[in-house]
Amino acid sequence: SGVVRPAGVVADPLFERLEHARERAATLVGVSTDHVGLVHSTSEGLFGTAFGLGKGGNVVVPAGEFPANLYPWIRAAGRGGPEVRMVEVPDWRTTAEALAPYVDDQTVAIALSLVCFLSGFRIDLAEMRELAGERLLIVDAIQGIGAIETALEPADVMVAGGQKWLRAGNGVAFLAMSDRALDRLDSSLVGWTGVDDFMASEHPAPHRPLATAGRFQLGSAPIVMAAPFGAALDVLLNGGPGAVEAVVLERSKALEEVFRSVDAEVLSPWRSDSERSGIVSFKLPGIPPQAIFDAFAAGGVVVSIRNRDWIRLSPHATTPASIVDHVAELLAKLKVSH
Repeated sequence: SGVVRPAGVVADPLFERLEHARERAATLVGVSTDHVGLVHSTSEGLFGTAFGLGKGGNVVVPAGEFPANLYPWIRAAGRGGPEVRMVEVPDWRTTAEALAPYVDDQTVAIALSLVCFLSGFRIDLAEMRELAGERLLIVDAIQGIGAIETALEPADVMVAGGQKWLRAGNGVAFLAMSDRALDRLDSSLVGWTGVDDFMASEHPAPHRPLATAGRFQLGSAPIVMAAPFGAALDVLLNGGPGAVEAVVLERSKALEEVFRSVDAEVLSPWRSDSERSGIVSFKLPGIPPQAIFDAFAAGGVVVSIRNRDWIRLSPHATTPASIVDHVAELLAKLKVSH
């Protein structure tokens, strides 16, 4: 098992919830439970992966990634790990064609997001697998999974925290790994619970690292947050990830049409639905981003300001269809007032 537990009356129900969450995460991404570990955040999973790459070589990563998928590689490189090759993607289309010139015989991994946090562009995992070949393909899935249907395969590592589309709150994330990743990543950051018989303190450390993805748990398991995480995954799996994706795309496309109807600039690098996600970002010429943010907040719509001047919306499957007309009204009032 990837999760080991101490004995005790209090421990049993807590660890049952932890195991349930792990099983649900494994089902979501289509792997066995041995290939999934639970950590406290996306960053924790990525740092364990980055330092597990060892020394030498290079990691190719788009420069426009959210910082959580940049710092692990930067910090590992600073300690003798692989060189970081940041690739500028000015058109926001993170494709195999855009990354290929930077991938060579010394590349040990390609690291990128399933969905771009700003543009909403969704990568093609199959083409990225073809580009990666036998190199590790590492995916930060937090901006997509829970809104779009996906699986670990054909990637090697997939990490996602519970606080975004999965709607489970902060303090918990899943880390899924292929056999290739488990075989190749070393144990640089394996903590006290990532080893066999971790409670057997009569035996001197270090103990043997677990053979499962559970070995990348750096410290104590996210026991408290495992309960809401498992419950959130139950809701998603019962509803059906495919059905959720269909509604999310419907809402995001409808909002894009509203933005274009008022002559907004929409950040839309996608060319088909397979490249879309639930994220849509826009600007309104002549209207400051903070004024848009404030007007939406006053109207009960939560948006984000990203990269200083883009307004980002992310409708979920439970966002009512009426949001489209409501946003249209808010935009109309904004244009009149400015």
